[in-house]
Amino acid sequence: MKRYAKAAVVLSLAIGAGCDDFIQGPGLTENPNSPTGGTAAQQLIAVQARMSTLLEGQLARTAGIYTQQIIGSNNQQQTVSQYAYGETDYSGFFSSFYVGGGLVAIRNVQSLAEAAGDGVLLGIGKVWEGLAMGTATSIWGDIPYSEALNPDILTPKLDPQQEIYAAVQAVLDEGIAALQGATSAGNCEPSDLVYCSTTVPRATQISRWIAAANTLKARFYLDLVERDGNAAYTQALAAANNGIMEAPANAAQAIHGQAPGDFRTYHGSVQDVDGNIWAEFLTQRGGDIRAGNVLVQLLKDRADPRLAAYFDPNANGDYFGLDENFDVVGGQASEIDIATRRQFPFDQPIVTWAENQLILAEAKFQLTGAAAALPHVNAVRTAVGLAPLGTVTFADVMYEKYIAMFQNIAVWSDYRRTCLPALTPFGGGAEVPGRIPYGAAERNANPNIPLPSAYPASTTGSSALRNWNDPNACP
Repeated sequence: MKRYAKAAVVLSLAIGAGCDDFIQGPGLTENPNSPTGGTAAQQLIAVQARMSTLLEGQLARTAGIYTQQIIGSNNQQQTVSQYAYGETDYSGFFSSFYVGGGLVAIRNVQSLAEAAGDGVLLGIGKVWEGLAMGTATSIWGDIPYSEALNPDILTPKLDPQQEIYAAVQAVLDEGIAALQGATSAGNCEPSDLVYCSTTVPRATQISRWIAAANTLKARFYLDLVERDGNAAYTQALAAANNGIMEAPANAAQAIHGQAPGDFRTYHGSVQDVDGNIWAEFLTQRGGDIRAGNVLVQLLKDRADPRLAAYFDPNANGDYFGLDENFDVVGGQASEIDIATRRQFPFDQPIVTWAENQLILAEAKFQLTGAAAALPHVNAVRTAVGLAPLGTVTFADVMYEKYIAMFQNIAVWSDYRRTCLPALTPFGGGAEVPGRIPYGAAERNANPNIPLPSAYPASTTGSSALRNWNDPNACP
């Protein structure tokens, strides 16, 4: 499988390299990182490579820093901790959701798969689109979507965030329908680096993609709770009931999001080629990030085994973190775990059984009560090696999810929605940021992108920026 994946990456990057004309070819008229030709399978490889860099890179680090799971202690990461990043800092990340393996390639996968009558690749492409654009709108709010790929529109409009979430739900439903209608006989589609391996039949691959799509639907319904209240919880509950249900086989799988049905990005062992993005960054810039005191203290108070799984002990064999102002709370601050999380081949969890269980817990707590939520919280606790609780509060639910969503962009959405755990903003500020700026390159090219001064402001009257689905600042 790994040999196939590496060969496919090389093939996808070399599409069009055989042109006869000496002024054509890679480095001259073609960008090898933005393939526009090739099969659906080849372009799916490019999509997966691009999305891993987005879902595990600076955006994920920012989410972890803003929610104080980690603290940026040096260089650019310290600037993030000070809420001082601007348009130029995120420019490439914004545009990458569209080009170089983003939405353009995702739509290419879909159109080619549809023309070939390949329901599996069509469905996978739809789910990737839902994940990509749902994540993008959760970060930036209003973004180009309905007009983004129209060749006749050079400056696409920004669709309202509420319309994008609705469109994301629709495309996820389309993906589920395509997968349900696909031929399930035979081996799995090998260009799928998430759910295909030599031991996985196509029927299992299809069922796992459908489950992941439903968990994503539930995730994005939760993003609307501040606006839609219990109606959003009802929709999230219905989707999560069809979400990822394959429980981990052991504590290590549960702790690190490696259960059979967990959606993980594929990684190999070669730095700057196919290695885990967190591991690559921390190998080169490990001193720029330290453990966050909020997460460390929560794990310590619970005697949670994930403390030693997420972080390494300091020189004295203990675990400490930095607070919001980079001050050490205790002794030397810990770094992110080397043995597992900082290994190049670590397949990064993106959508997991634990997340699905805790979506069920949150929705049931709000709709039915604590007793209905308790079994789902205890399922996660038991899986990682903790004793079950006798009763549960809403804070218990969200603390469990905060821990389980370590290194995941979606942890920021959970915080903005629930204000748990309680965080003290950097420098005594009014609030933790609710969004990041659009990319400078996009604003320079598209007059529909507003200046930062025109972004939605917080209802508290502070200068922090917020999105439509997150109107209220945390106290």
